[in-house]
Amino acid sequence: MEIKNGKWVDQYGEPVTVFSYNKIKEIADNLVSIYGEDITYSRINLISTIKQLTPKQESDLAYVLSQEGAISKLAGY
Repeated sequence: MEIKNGKWVDQYGEPVTVFSYNKIKEIADNLVSIYGEDITYSRINLISTIKQLTPKQESDLAYVLSQEGAISKLAGY
C-alpha cells in the first residue's frame, strides 16, 4: 500500500477496496504508534515498504540501519 497522486493504492496501483482496507489500517496503526500525529508521506512510504519485506530483507535492512554512517554512504553524502 502506498500513496500515489494523493490516493491510497495497492501494490498494483489499484484503489483501496473493502478487501485491502485491513492493510491500510495496519499501516495507519503502525504509523501512529511510532510517530504519533507527526505523519509524513516519507514515513508512510517507509512503513509501507518495510511491511512488504521478507524476513531476510528485514534483517538485512536492520543490519544496514545499525551501521553508523551507512545511510549517508548509501545516499552519497
